[in-house]
Amino acid sequence: MREDIINFSGLKAEESNFHLDLAGISYCDGSYRIARKNSPIFVFEYVIEGSGTLIHSGMKLYPERGDVYIVHKGTDHSYFSSADNPWTKIWFNVGGVLVERLVEAYGLNVVWLVKNCEIRRLFEDGLAYARKKPTDVHEKTAIVIHRIIQAISNELKKREDIHHSEEGLKLKNFIDANFAEIKELDKLSGLIGRSPSQTIRIFKREWKRTPYDYVLEKRIGAAKSLLLGTTFTVKEISSRTGFKDQFYFSNIFKRKTGTAPENYRKANSQ
Repeated sequence: MREDIINFSGLKAEESNFHLDLAGISYCDGSYRIARKNSPIFVFEYVIEGSGTLIHSGMKLYPERGDVYIVHKGTDHSYFSSADNPWTKIWFNVGGVLVERLVEAYGLNVVWLVKNCEIRRLFEDGLAYARKKPTDVHEKTAIVIHRIIQAISNELKKREDIHHSEEGLKLKNFIDANFAEIKELDKLSGLIGRSPSQTIRIFKREWKRTPYDYVLEKRIGAAKSLLLGTTFTVKEISSRTGFKDQFYFSNIFKRKTGTAPENYRKANSQ
């Protein structure tokens, strides 16, 4: 077992929005195991060789050569290498509100493992720059992490386009672009020339939730970004994200996230 680890605890980030804690490359054996509870960081890893196990959000996953996995902040998780076919992997441990916003904006908040995601070069370039420990390492690594997140999102989008029907994609793309304005299902139904019940059935078959649930998911995601990235009041945010009033918004937000909008802002802006 050997690890080449670069520690950035001595290089303070100019902004608290993003910071690189550790980066490195691990040459694992059967003894390699990492476990965290309520993780304070995000971890992005690219597997160069080998295989192993990731237990995340109650799911057991098996990252192997050519895969990328994301360990999310605030989760309980563990990951460990196979002894017979041990991992070699490049990784970044990062934190800050910016990472949360990017993960949310690119729709990766429930993405943990991406199979056959050939973005090794992005990881290698980021690690090569980090090794130099330049004064702007946090700022430059923020760009690298953004590119990694964007590349993962693009790869998933390409696969999505292949595996979903034209109707399913048309409905989802319309919601993505207009989630704050959608009031009635009729507009979605008219988009594909189907009845409301058929539209719900098609969307649920393709995306594993109803159109209403997906609209709500998009609105809550946008509200989180506005709470952390702007000084808008809760009332303004409820209006901008399509909720009928701030009280309804606050109730839904708390039901979905476990905390009130004001508390979410306070807890994540420190």
